[in-house]
Amino acid sequence: MSNRQRTIVIVTEGASPDLLDRWDGAGLLPGFSQLRAQGSSGPLYAEGTPYEPPGLVSLLTGRRAADHGIYSYWTCHDPEYQPQTLTGKERRHPLMWHLGDFRGLRFACVGLFGAHPPEPLDGSLITYPMYPTLHACHPKDLQRTLARKGIRPVHDVSIFWTGQPREELLPQLLTADIERGRTALALLAEHDVVIVNLTSIDRCSHIYWQELELGPQAERESAVLAAYQTCDAVIRGALAATDDSTNVIVFSEIGFGPLRAYRSINHVMEQAGFLSMTDDGRVDWQRSCAFEAVQGTHGVNVNVHGRYKYGQVSAAAYDSVRAELSEALLSALNPSTGRPYFSAVPPREEVYPGEATELAPDLLLEPADWRYLPLGDPAWASHVNRNWQSAWHRRESSWAGLGPGFRSGHQESRVASPVDVSATICALAGREKPAGWQGESLAHNG
Repeated sequence: MSNRQRTIVIVTEGASPDLLDRWDGAGLLPGFSQLRAQGSSGPLYAEGTPYEPPGLVSLLTGRRAADHGIYSYWTCHDPEYQPQTLTGKERRHPLMWHLGDFRGLRFACVGLFGAHPPEPLDGSLITYPMYPTLHACHPKDLQRTLARKGIRPVHDVSIFWTGQPREELLPQLLTADIERGRTALALLAEHDVVIVNLTSIDRCSHIYWQELELGPQAERESAVLAAYQTCDAVIRGALAATDDSTNVIVFSEIGFGPLRAYRSINHVMEQAGFLSMTDDGRVDWQRSCAFEAVQGTHGVNVNVHGRYKYGQVSAAAYDSVRAELSEALLSALNPSTGRPYFSAVPPREEVYPGEATELAPDLLLEPADWRYLPLGDPAWASHVNRNWQSAWHRRESSWAGLGPGFRSGHQESRVASPVDVSATICALAGREKPAGWQGESLAHNG
């Protein structure tokens, strides 16, 4: 066996355990099947609200969202009520490759939110920018080097869904993952740890989930299955490129499930008397005690004086207003079902206890029926055409690992989280877990 241990981490963003089981059982996903049959696997749940940013940043930092402070793509609290796009500058903890614990290891990372803007490292980096840019990699000429090999990775922001025809959009989404997979394999030879994020499952599930509800034939021809098979091809390529000193880890930080509608919680709070609208349909900040937090956080913010420009709630009244608001939201009924919108509306310190609790929304909304979800900040929701979606994230996901660090055919019952994958990377590299890291290794030698 070679002395050099390598690890490939493939994030299959949005993969649903139910669909994996169904399509694996039907022989449609041979790469996933090989991982499960010959390696170790188990369940993995998102922390708090299932959303890509907190899970991916947890993977990269070894810290839970409550400590690294990234709960969304956008800030949860902005003094001007305009959520701002987050970058890696807002992280409260460094990326793993900047820690002295990993000195001597070369990392390659492709397409993960939280790594932009690029910072120098001993290795290679293609970031996940939220805006068009030519400065999203390290070394600066990395993409030109890849292009000379015929590999052309693209950023998700360049494949924006604006309602274009399926035959136009779907090939772009699938090709993007193929190119990311090719990038990861091209970088494997010169790096010890390669992490690559595949996004076609997430993107196709949001847009085309309804195809899965049209019967077996439609399912076999669905964009969602095409995305799973594209990711499966990347996995098979990684498995084919490995040797007896290489481990492959595949996981998703989120799962997926059907959506019937997003509901404006601002309207719910207006009916309960906590929020007022202007004549043109916008929030009247000077007459509102609370408002919905940015999309994907499933949160509500109290309009606190001193935190917001037009804050109406004093620090002394914060706890009582928050408790009253929680009670009102728990009693609100979904007109589509006649049942409560929410099964729980806990304060943020219960869901996200940690160093960065104050960056989370003041209240978290636990849906009673996950087919009906909070809309979020209306400006960003409109910008990304959120109401067109037919599915959204779920907490339930999974992981699998194959290589010398994993038992063959082992099914783990313990529910893992993204920080456990971080700890696994550490263990497979033969390093002690950094101080403050909260995960436990999933490898049998960890």
